[in-house]
Amino acid sequence: VFVGKIPRDMYEDELVPVFERAGKIYEFRLMMEFSGENRGYAFVMYTTKEEAQLAIRILNNYEIRPGKFIGVCVSLDNCRLFIGAIPKEKKKEEILDEMKKVTEGVVDVIVYPSATDKTKNRGFAFVEYESHRAAAMARRKLIPGTFQL
Repeated sequence: VFVGKIPRDMYEDELVPVFERAGKIYEFRLMMEFSGENRGYAFVMYTTKEEAQLAIRILNNYEIRPGKFIGVCVSLDNCRLFIGAIPKEKKKEEILDEMKKVTEGVVDVIVYPSATDKTKNRGFAFVEYESHRAAAMARRKLIPGTFQL
């Protein structure tokens, strides 16, 4: 499950016991900042699907601290990235070739034509990767925002 809206000064010692109420935890990943505080979200993997569903049922909108409510929902392994600020004259094949040069595991690129000019794209694309890991690694490489297509 995905857990959001976690108070930034809260850690595993407080969080794990709360999530163990739903079942046996296989993996608990609290995302951290370099500063030492958490990033406000975590991923909890349970040993069964039923336990994950129970966690969503009993812990979504749970008051973790006075006035602080967490959000708990299904976590999906997304294999697709949204890429914006693409030059509008670039064709699907050019975008696909470029993304394959700079990231690994590219399967496909989805580009939508402009409503006014079908020869141009809308300035964005969705890049499909072979796995969630490949998409995550590509995002990590592209996210500083210094990359220019």
